[in-house]
Amino acid sequence: MSEANAEKPGPAIAPEIAEVQGVFASNAALEDAVARLTQAGFDHADLSLPMASPAASQATPEQGAETVTTDTDLRQARTLGTSMAGTVGMAAAAGLTVATGGALAAAAAAGVVGALGAGALAGAAGNAAGEQEHAARDAAARAGTLVLAVRITGPERQVRAEQAMQAAGATKVAAVTRTTAAIDSARWTG
Repeated sequence: MSEANAEKPGPAIAPEIAEVQGVFASNAALEDAVARLTQAGFDHADLSLPMASPAASQATPEQGAETVTTDTDLRQARTLGTSMAGTVGMAAAAGLTVATGGALAAAAAAGVVGALGAGALAGAAGNAAGEQEHAARDAAARAGTLVLAVRITGPERQVRAEQAMQAAGATKVAAVTRTTAAIDSARWTG
């Protein structure tokens, strides 16, 4: 760390966080709300899935909130993993072929097939994780605890967030203000 950076204070922690929270009856409705909020100009980083009652070990500044992932996010991650595995395998096979003057071309081809197989396994694991996440969200929806939160910075953004959630089928929408007084930083690392 340079001395110039050591003297700069970090950003102040806001004394409160304003959010609009919506309760959803299904994962499909929640994903529709995410799409509508994104189209309304909200950043994906401002969205979260807060837990109803986080355990003390999970009560962080985000109050046990999870990152919102949609089916599109999961598809993109699977595509990235599969593509990377295939590319690495093909690059290794090409390097092996060039390094041996073509003597090990058959072994290199087998390596490509293996890399593509690894990519397929990564895709299958991603599918399983996505299905597990959907099942957990559907269970939360049945219990009435599938909540989407979006940070807001003013009255206009609050109205847009409320409208997007209601249009997506939220069963309850409310503006919430959380204060840092409820946050215990004793367990934070840094």
